[in-house]
Amino acid sequence: MTVGTEEEYKNFQTLERLPIPPLEATLKRYIDRTEPLLGSEEAQKTKQVVYSESNLEVLSYLQDKLLEYENWLATFEPQSSYIEQFWYNAYLMYDSPVVLNVNPFFELEDDPTLDYSMRTGVFQEYTLQIKRASRVVTSALRFASQIRNNTLKPDILRNDVPLSMDQYQKLFGSSRIPPKPKQQSCHLQTDSTSHHIVIMYKGSFYWFDVLDCRNELIFQSAEKIEWNLYSIIMDRERLNKENHKGFLEMGILTTESRRTWANIREHIHKQDSRQNWQNLKIIDSALFVLCLDDYESHLDDPNSLLKLFLTGTSEIDFNSPFEIDEYVHAPKNLQRGTCINRWFDKLQIIVTKCGKAGVNFEHTGVDGHTVLRLANEIYTDAITSFAQTVTSRTPRTLPQADSNLITVPRKLEWLKDEYLCRAVHFAEVKCTDLISQYEIESLEFGGYGSARIKSVFKCSPDAFVQQMFQVAFYALYGTFETIYEPAMTKTFLNGRTEAIRPVTHDSIKFVKSVFNHRSTDTERIGLLHRACQEHTRITRECSMGMGQDRHLYALQCIWQKLQAETPDDPITHSTPPIFEDNAWHKINKNILSTSNCGSPALKWFGFGPVDKDGFGIGYIIKDSKISVTVSSRHRQTARFITMLDRALNELDTIFNRAPKTI
Repeated sequence: MTVGTEEEYKNFQTLERLPIPPLEATLKRYIDRTEPLLGSEEAQKTKQVVYSESNLEVLSYLQDKLLEYENWLATFEPQSSYIEQFWYNAYLMYDSPVVLNVNPFFELEDDPTLDYSMRTGVFQEYTLQIKRASRVVTSALRFASQIRNNTLKPDILRNDVPLSMDQYQKLFGSSRIPPKPKQQSCHLQTDSTSHHIVIMYKGSFYWFDVLDCRNELIFQSAEKIEWNLYSIIMDRERLNKENHKGFLEMGILTTESRRTWANIREHIHKQDSRQNWQNLKIIDSALFVLCLDDYESHLDDPNSLLKLFLTGTSEIDFNSPFEIDEYVHAPKNLQRGTCINRWFDKLQIIVTKCGKAGVNFEHTGVDGHTVLRLANEIYTDAITSFAQTVTSRTPRTLPQADSNLITVPRKLEWLKDEYLCRAVHFAEVKCTDLISQYEIESLEFGGYGSARIKSVFKCSPDAFVQQMFQVAFYALYGTFETIYEPAMTKTFLNGRTEAIRPVTHDSIKFVKSVFNHRSTDTERIGLLHRACQEHTRITRECSMGMGQDRHLYALQCIWQKLQAETPDDPITHSTPPIFEDNAWHKINKNILSTSNCGSPALKWFGFGPVDKDGFGIGYIIKDSKISVTVSSRHRQTARFITMLDRALNELDTIFNRAPKTI
């Protein structure tokens, strides 16, 4: 747990453990959340299944086992929660590629102190990129230094409620490591002693130290890092001009399935030379990866920048020379897209040639709220650092000398063999195919934002936007499907999230009233208020650890463990009826996976759809605008955005038409 002063540390020791709700309360909430998604007959059948004697017997038994597990944790692993290991397993047992399926992205707002019109300078055409990158890196390193030195100011809610800080320890120096032979799960590795970063440019890797032995910044200002970044770009461009044939874009391998990536790493581990394996160790242990992209904004396609931060771009050069690789019998260097300039197993800071910056992060150890604070620190640090350069001439404290520090960039050279060359080639082809299966669209709605929603509409902004998602979906498909929204549970020790289920009987009544010409505006507004109030109530319950999804998931994990260990146990030998019922499968098929990450530091936020038939919806609610990013596997994404825009405008019209006494 990372906190600041000793007094603050004592305050954070008072955080309670994440509660395990009473089984009866969880089952009631489960019925309440699934019922709006089911027909009346199916809902009645689900209720009978849930409260059947056979189901209650096995769930009660599993509840007792879960409580025993919680008591053991409280004694032997007090800095934990009952859901923590189960939640890690859900991510780490996942075998599909993490790109598009796991990793979210943030696009940061532009640096307000940087001149984005500059197209040349001391670093030639790379000046804007290098200046933005060096500032973002320096701010991130200040944040990492505070975490390492236990000086980070604690997170506190508006009502002075402290939040758990454990996730910050996993933000820097962490990496998702594929399973070893005979292992079933990946594992999250965190190196708390690493002091270097890795820089990628056009698929090549470089590294240098950035923190000293006291975890203080070696480069005390952004300007000190600029020349290192420039030298990296120049070295890679020189190799390109010399038609260097030794390129091996190893980053593309992190887009593979976990089992395939594990096999490749095992091959590297068994190579006679340890050079490639040492390269992997350097990357795995790095604080983060800085991706410098040779990318200029495409004004005719504003969503291309969002694709860049989510997946990297796939740009094939069909006019490149037909050059056969010595190992792979296929044309070389066709792929020019930035998807080869990524390492998806770690926290990545991405900076484009046009000075745009974003973050793509591995989700296992950290939630959006934790990475959001990093984004906030980068944004505010840009302003405060500029002010300090103007008002202060006091020299900064120099770092402690350490002869072992490597402050000049070093290039990672990969030893090629037939296996690796083929692996890189096929991974690039599969990644390109994967990217092409998805589309991403965005809406920057400027009609109003949280200020008007609260003052005029009298609604919670988040609850209001969730109703608009349902209106847009109903306008397209005429149905209501399962929606997922995370609620933060960091008011508890090692809290993560709980699942809000926004579709309720009240939200359905409101949505249908929008399309019912017999409904009056007064009736619609009344139904909207009730729907938003119910959403807020459910959100509050979830934030208090009193949801249903995590509890039932833990019970399911306990059952799976017991069945594997004691398959002949008469109680657990068969699947609990609740987990075989259609309602369970329906509520876990998240057609609309949504998440709210509002902050002045963010311009866009997004992720891939959780379900192959669904949408991934990231949204930011600011005072006067609402930004929404939607992704899907070509499921009418643009039309969904259009319907959402119309829904937001229609609600404004409804309030403008309604009697002013409303």
